[in-house]
Amino acid sequence: MRWRCFALAAALVVGGIAARPAAAVDLALVLLNDVSKSMDSEEYALVKNGYRSAFADPEVIAALIGGNGSGVAVTYVEFSGKDEIRTVLGWRLLTDAASARTFGEDIAAAPRSSVGNTALAAALAEASRLLQAGDFGTARRVIDVASDHPNDGGRSEAVRDAAVAAGLTINALAIVDERPIGTIDGQLSYSTARWGTVNDVEFYLQDVVGGPGSFAVEARSYEVFGEALKRKLLLEFIATPEGETRPNVLRVAAAEVTPPQPE
Repeated sequence: MRWRCFALAAALVVGGIAARPAAAVDLALVLLNDVSKSMDSEEYALVKNGYRSAFADPEVIAALIGGNGSGVAVTYVEFSGKDEIRTVLGWRLLTDAASARTFGEDIAAAPRSSVGNTALAAALAEASRLLQAGDFGTARRVIDVASDHPNDGGRSEAVRDAAVAAGLTINALAIVDERPIGTIDGQLSYSTARWGTVNDVEFYLQDVVGGPGSFAVEARSYEVFGEALKRKLLLEFIATPEGETRPNVLRVAAAEVTPPQPE
């Protein structure tokens, strides 16, 4: 067992960055993060800090370790326009608290790769390619897409269907900006004004999410992104027992997150 784990780690990681994916992991996960121009620098910082906090969370680490002992293969990809899809961190093997925390810190430290338009369908196609190119054996293969983009005119639907046909699962973390705009009645939010829709997550459920055990998480502000990502990772790291189902949508609001206490 010790030799098998060593061989797997060597195949996945050379100098901290993946040379090629390998078999015998519990889960192969592509973290696909939208960094398009709809997200300002402060919001981007909240998202990056969310990745750091989620991968350092004790519950997430316990779920990661609690599989069959082979760990999770994970890569972090950012996207905006169709020619701006970048693998920021190549395949890593996460097997313990140290490797999980390091991965989160490395995501947080990496500079923003682009600030273009939003080519969600092209990004999903690239994430699908990454998973299908790897030798992951019988591992669950999951795309975890986080975005504030609620509609792409149906372009993602065919990509989703092809990924599901290939045995992949796509989960979504939809970010909804509910800060009120200074209107007369105070009812118009940034998300509603920007996209003309009240329920952004419906787009992900209809056109993006799919495959075994798939689901969507809705973050009701950028401030709760880390908590939403944590809950999403907990569901992804723990396989759904046969015959059980996951909730279609898990919503995380600002009121559910306890702010850090001063020391």
